[in-house]
Amino acid sequence: MDPALLAAIIAKAKAECDVSGVGLFNWTEPILHPKLPELIRIVESNGIPCHLSSNLNQMRNIDAVLAENPHAFRISLSGFTQEVYGYTHRGGNIERVKQHMVELADAKKRQKSTTDIHVLYHRYKHNLADERPMRDFAQRLGIGFHPVWAFMMPLEKILAYVNDDPTEATLTDEDHQLIGNLALPLKEAIASAAKLHDNPCSLRDAQMTLDFEGNVQLCCGTFDSRKFTLGAYLATPFAELQAKKYAHDMCGRCMRRGVHVYGTYGGPDFDDIAARTIGPEGVRLIGLRAERRRKRLQRGVEWLYHHTAARYLSAEQSARLGRGYARLKQRLHG
Repeated sequence: MDPALLAAIIAKAKAECDVSGVGLFNWTEPILHPKLPELIRIVESNGIPCHLSSNLNQMRNIDAVLAENPHAFRISLSGFTQEVYGYTHRGGNIERVKQHMVELADAKKRQKSTTDIHVLYHRYKHNLADERPMRDFAQRLGIGFHPVWAFMMPLEKILAYVNDDPTEATLTDEDHQLIGNLALPLKEAIASAAKLHDNPCSLRDAQMTLDFEGNVQLCCGTFDSRKFTLGAYLATPFAELQAKKYAHDMCGRCMRRGVHVYGTYGGPDFDDIAARTIGPEGVRLIGLRAERRRKRLQRGVEWLYHHTAARYLSAEQSARLGRGYARLKQRLHG
């Protein structure tokens, strides 16, 4: 994306709605952008938190990137050893990623950056034993660690799997192998999510997905821009774009199946389903019991923070509590 285009998009977005954050990624690798520091500056200079997500197989201009102090930098990976990592991050080199993690942590110190750098560890059946070594490695570098159950993408293939529309996409043998390797089984997760199909979709209601040319896509979960482009963001009023989302047949089919719940980790029993799948040894390997206690504590802290800040505190007190809440939340994430 050209920086001038991003600046125009940000200006329009601020004029139309409250912007809580901008993620400079979607089906892409932001580190490859030669002007990434400038893009971050455009976002952050408008008082908007800027989020990055990278597989970190590449490293470019990292001091310049962190000098702009983006709000968050996610490292997306799925293993600690090459044999494990290479199975689900095909073509990736985990030793190169680990070296880049070291360089990233060093650059953060040099630039005195406050960027929240963390690993997003994708859990599959095959990589549970690699989780603890990667967690320890990240923590030695001062990098956070957030494990999540890997799930199937894109939306077209999920709907093809649940037979909502088998013509929407073709599932290959490799797709079926991937589905069989999910620690959170797709069939059971969708069945659980379907019970909550009436829940609102945050991706539809509160998120706008754009491609590098500034065209609005239906959702961050759809892949084929030939089918799911809604219009040029700068040329189309916000209300019209939202109306197109709500009227789109794909949104209706997705929500009837509860796939929006699945895609936003909204199923309250997903941990239970995954625990049954990986068995007691898997639960022990990843420390799932302790993790679930932290999640319960975090939900309690979130409830207390949001209710207290909104009802009883001054703006200054609320801001101070918010900073403390952010530190506690990061600590609970590990």
